[in-house]
Amino acid sequence: MRKLQVFKTVAAAVAGGSFAVVMSGCGLLSIESWVKITDSTNSKVTISGLNGGQPVDLNVVGGFLGLITVNTNSLPGPLSGPITVEDVRMEASAPALAPIVGSICVWENTNPPPQNPPLNTGTVTLNVLAGNGSVNGLALDLLASANVLGTFQSPVGIPVPPTNLPLTGLNITSLLNAANTGSADGLFTTTATFSGGPTPFGPFMANFTLNLTVTNQSEPPFVGVTDTTGCGQFFDTQTAVPGLLWGVNSKSDYLTVANGDNPQLPVVINLADVFGSGVLQDGKQHVLRITRVGTFADRLQLKNGNQTAVSGVFSKSGNVAGTNVQDRIGTDALAPVSVTPLSSFTAFPFKTPPVIQGFHLVPTDIPEDFLISPLSNVAVPGVQVGVPAGANFLIVAPFSPDLTWGDNSGFGLGVALEVVQ
Repeated sequence: MRKLQVFKTVAAAVAGGSFAVVMSGCGLLSIESWVKITDSTNSKVTISGLNGGQPVDLNVVGGFLGLITVNTNSLPGPLSGPITVEDVRMEASAPALAPIVGSICVWENTNPPPQNPPLNTGTVTLNVLAGNGSVNGLALDLLASANVLGTFQSPVGIPVPPTNLPLTGLNITSLLNAANTGSADGLFTTTATFSGGPTPFGPFMANFTLNLTVTNQSEPPFVGVTDTTGCGQFFDTQTAVPGLLWGVNSKSDYLTVANGDNPQLPVVINLADVFGSGVLQDGKQHVLRITRVGTFADRLQLKNGNQTAVSGVFSKSGNVAGTNVQDRIGTDALAPVSVTPLSSFTAFPFKTPPVIQGFHLVPTDIPEDFLISPLSNVAVPGVQVGVPAGANFLIVAPFSPDLTWGDNSGFGLGVALEVVQ
């Protein structure tokens, strides 16, 4: 009976257009995305030992960056593998406590004491037939600082004992649909409770209970990103990822495409979320470091690929025209002031070859775009670029060597951005 049910489930997925994915190969598959707080009303940090001893709830925003790796050779059976937390950015506050206590910042200790299993890791099990899963034994080593009477206190450790979390929303149909669209956003939803403490904050002690409602998304939480005197000063000390990570859809593209190709829209990064509102209009030269993280495949499959090329272009508006338009960025495209590869490769100028549209050979090249990471793997896959005057957005996409994007796959590709000046 179980074998019959498995057959029906896979058959339904095939009937839904996923045959190419099922047949093209399985193996180790990485999913890297932000687990973001989606309900700030019901996501709390509870502090006891204040306000006459009564517990106080603080609203919390932010999330953490998680990397899951599973072996899809186990399909249609349960998938399992490690999960690693690479970046934590959470900020809690309560107007009722001001001006005594301002923001409370929580981030990850990326150099935790050695132990077995390592801190900031756990295991994940995904049962795609049953439509559920779990994260097991996730032990976090967090750091926190509270703004007490206008001054941030010295960071203190908040060891969180191993925690188990339920996962819902994932089934074989949603997994294969994610493979077909290139996006793993929304695959996992959960409510998480983490407890730690007691922790000294200046003149008081605090016990932490984090009750979080979360889902996974490719866009990072914009908490303390541009606040170098607030929580941002602590978040920037995390080193597992070289900057703030944006996920990049493996099927996305900003170039015109050949007959029959159907790419997704590229990631459009608002530079105000990176530098701060109005900063790029101060007349100074600003520099951004961009590093490629992860890989993609140039074919449909349920495993990691080995493609590494990523390109980008600065834009005034962030608009991207349809795939039938020869120059999809148009006059909004701006060339970088300078491009310095972090390893030895030619990043700019970057010239792309033509493709066939109808019965014509059509140019694809956008003179203003540049390579972020080359076709071959290098020691440091990224560039340092001077942001041109008038640029408000950075548009990023993988560069597929066969000049087709709709048949790409992978959930582990991204770019990490770090402000240099």
